[in-house]
Amino acid sequence: MNKPREVIIVGAGPAGVGIAALLRRSTVQDILIVDSHEVGASFLRWPEETRFITPSFFSNPFGQIDLNAVTPNSSLALFCGEEHAGGKTYAKYLSTVLDEYQIPILAPARIVDVALLSSGNFILTTATGEELETRSLIWATGEFQFPNRQVFTGADFCCHYADVSSWKDVKPGEYIVIGGYESAIDAAVNLLENGSSVKMLTRSAPWSANHIGDPSISLSPYTRERLNSAMNNRLFEVYEDADVCEVVRATGSASTYRVHTTNGRAWLTDEVPILATGFLCGGGARQLSAFFEWNDEGYPVLTEEDSSTLFPGLYLVGPHVRHASNIYCFIYKFRQRFPVVAESIARHLDLPFEGLRDWWHLPSEPDCCADSNCDC
Repeated sequence: MNKPREVIIVGAGPAGVGIAALLRRSTVQDILIVDSHEVGASFLRWPEETRFITPSFFSNPFGQIDLNAVTPNSSLALFCGEEHAGGKTYAKYLSTVLDEYQIPILAPARIVDVALLSSGNFILTTATGEELETRSLIWATGEFQFPNRQVFTGADFCCHYADVSSWKDVKPGEYIVIGGYESAIDAAVNLLENGSSVKMLTRSAPWSANHIGDPSISLSPYTRERLNSAMNNRLFEVYEDADVCEVVRATGSASTYRVHTTNGRAWLTDEVPILATGFLCGGGARQLSAFFEWNDEGYPVLTEEDSSTLFPGLYLVGPHVRHASNIYCFIYKFRQRFPVVAESIARHLDLPFEGLRDWWHLPSEPDCCADSNCDC
């Protein structure tokens, strides 16, 4: 086994790449990213038509960082020339950031075991038997690859949003979409554009006036705009207070489904219902469930520096981070925690850490894909 790394980061999505880039700007230089698939794997698995709901705009030189950037000196909008980029484009952007900061990555390499050594270091074992030792471990495994499938009886009869490669591959028909937030409306809009009819069943109305506020619990303006347009489509019906409790195969037909709600109503469809119920609370952090304490809402309990309360040196970054009522499930939210984690790691390694917060809040000229001749 090689000499212990200062930091190993598990996950090559925006959380993992972003924290690695910030550490590169610090005195922490011995960094390795490990991913079970490839850079931006979750985004590469988005449906082809899925777009960022947060807009990208290049205003970094004026102190306003692109909402979807993972470093203050880069911009997704500058990178690709789109306001609402797709998943494949974002994966390319993340790869560009890795190249820019010369961050090494080991992928594909699936971690099958994590253990704590008597020295306080962590030992990670890959599926091929390779052992990686590190003084600090950052878990950054994201959400999209952990869909919430078992939300009610018969949910396994449904097709989860995360299982769709492209909505163009879904044959036109009469569909039921279960859910009412971003992915449900995205599914409905794409199905309508394909010529299908859609009944959307939702237990609440996140587009209503009393939901306006934190975009983590209400619809984004981008999605509201798309929903408002869809409301004019005669093939689209929305049923509020429709809390789905069961999906069953209809008696006497192998291809028909009956969707039941808690208020006693039922809907029939010949098409597989679309499950747009989001992703597991705690997501990838549950791969290390024994290394964290967990709160009643299903999220890991963290210190003020986003480390495990049980094991110093283990950190969580990304959309699963929660502090009181603060929800960090957008890139522009969870990236604000990067300097906190980086400073804590530097202290853990007995290294200086001055200037990390300044770099994030006082951006300089862009240094990632800013060339006007860029062919991205």
